[in-house]
Amino acid sequence: MSNLHGTLLRVNLGSGKIEREPMSEGLRLNYIGGRGINSRLLFEEVGPEADPLSPENRLIFGTSPLSGTTAPSTARFTVTSRSPLTGILGDANAGGHFGPALKMAGVDHIVIQGKAAEPVYLLIDNERAEIRSARSLWGKTTIETEEAIKEKLTDKKVRVASIGQAGENLVKIASIIHEERSASRTGVGAVMGSKNLKAVAVRGTGKVPLSDPEGFNRLTKEMHQAMSQSKAYDAFRKYGGAAGTSLTDKVGFLAIRNFQQAGGFEGIDQFNPQSIADKYFHGSTGCYGCPIRCGKKFEIPDGPYKGEKGNKTEEGAFTPYGPVCGNSYIPAIFKLNNLGNQYGIDHIEFGQAMAIVMEWYEKGIVSREDLDGIAMTWGNYEGMIEMMRKVAFREGVGYLLAEGIVEAARRLGKGAENYVSHSKKMVMAGIDCRMLKGTALSFATSTRGADHLRGLPTIEFSTLIPASKLTDPEAVKAKYGSEEASIPTSYEKAQAAIYHQHESVLLDMLQLCRFVRFGTEIITFQTISSLYSMATGIKTDEKSMMTAAERVYNVERAFLVRMGTKRKDDALVGKWTAEPVPSGPHKGETIDPEKWEVMLDEYYRLRGWDKNGIPTPDKLKELGLEDVSEALSKRRVF
Repeated sequence: MSNLHGTLLRVNLGSGKIEREPMSEGLRLNYIGGRGINSRLLFEEVGPEADPLSPENRLIFGTSPLSGTTAPSTARFTVTSRSPLTGILGDANAGGHFGPALKMAGVDHIVIQGKAAEPVYLLIDNERAEIRSARSLWGKTTIETEEAIKEKLTDKKVRVASIGQAGENLVKIASIIHEERSASRTGVGAVMGSKNLKAVAVRGTGKVPLSDPEGFNRLTKEMHQAMSQSKAYDAFRKYGGAAGTSLTDKVGFLAIRNFQQAGGFEGIDQFNPQSIADKYFHGSTGCYGCPIRCGKKFEIPDGPYKGEKGNKTEEGAFTPYGPVCGNSYIPAIFKLNNLGNQYGIDHIEFGQAMAIVMEWYEKGIVSREDLDGIAMTWGNYEGMIEMMRKVAFREGVGYLLAEGIVEAARRLGKGAENYVSHSKKMVMAGIDCRMLKGTALSFATSTRGADHLRGLPTIEFSTLIPASKLTDPEAVKAKYGSEEASIPTSYEKAQAAIYHQHESVLLDMLQLCRFVRFGTEIITFQTISSLYSMATGIKTDEKSMMTAAERVYNVERAFLVRMGTKRKDDALVGKWTAEPVPSGPHKGETIDPEKWEVMLDEYYRLRGWDKNGIPTPDKLKELGLEDVSEALSKRRVF
């Protein structure tokens, strides 16, 4: 536990060999932790020849230097692999207590390779790690798995990250679940299932070493006080994941019924966050060391789902299972949230897929017979619930949908692909980006596919949200390169997209929750830099941290480039480019092809990439990535 620079645990499920090795100061200095170190390890160890569901692929769990400390809202952990859904870089993260427990067990990152001969789980008990049989756990939900492991170990405080039936059945939108919190995107749960790994269980009771414990704890105390007293987090505290749906509807960029409507959902009154809180919420739960406590305990008091309860509704559940599918019955959303977490299914991917299937059904591309007798009409939450079970078990039409909606549409044919909006084979539910050019650019250039968590340019939301304080034009220009950066429909967004993509990397490297930065500046980059320095003894500042974030983004891009990604892939597909915004205050808005190409050129120029979106040797050298440049050169990328 004395290694300030961290420990890496290597697990080979095929041979059963487990080794601990110290991480170099250079790895921590250049990639910091979490997503950063995970992505670097993935680049080093997984090439294009490694099939995502093969033993050669890696499954990497990562924490940060701040995990398990008194730093607020640093409880997240990142899981990284080559994605079975997209074929490129895949990662996902979740909160709770797993990441801090792993760090307190003396482990910063786990690199898992190979495939076990039978179902197993990995137990990390402080300094001890072993592979145990999971034959009795295979087939169980994630909730049942957590309970069974805790009972077996006679310790309710053991932290468990596990897969449900979706991961076992290699569903390509399978997630990894920890305490009703979901590491969902890119199908990392399927990678875990392909290795016959049911769960990772951690008992960590040690103390995280700090270079300057006195200074660190003094600063974190001030941060806790500031966050506790700030009203900026009130919506998260009161409403959790219920806060966003009605607001995005009001300002006209809520995507309804598979982008057939933008805002103005007729059932939006049911999504009033105060009404939801009054009727269904009865307490709060929080991640390790978090003063916000956005997890809302809920219970359904009446109706067909009476008695359904839980401790957390994912932020990506209310909108995808609601307006995206034309559904306004709130109890069904709680039910779908719970089932998704129990089976281990990505809520955003599944919700958007159901909206697409509903439109296919509406247009006659699929029939009731094609859907195993289910009439997938708009708002049919009972059909969604049954379809989720079919997908999790790859039963009937669920086998096709388990491949991901992009691949399902390709196999189905009959024009089905025209109804699927995505980037790099990943869909996004709930946000219509056609009027948000910076968001559109961020979706298209994301290193894991269309994704609001990969660098959402929050500046362009300022004029859409009436309650927000408009930013001074001169300040906007200084920070984002143009006064127009705050105008949603402006194409002057390249610098803004890059800034927020780097911000996203930095938060993920330190495993900070998005809520501490989204729409606020309470937790500053200067504060984050100070925390990192006092934790590790590595002197740094905001500029160095942002350079590290840029380095990570370029390593991730190099991983994609090595997999064949080029300019043509930095694009939006489907309705996002084929049709205008259909309704609302931004009706008629489109993605202009010529202006898009100019914006993309500027994005590449500012990043130091060539016209094909490939990081140049000069840019890689500038970031100290000569070895990455050499690896790309060997693949004849340049």
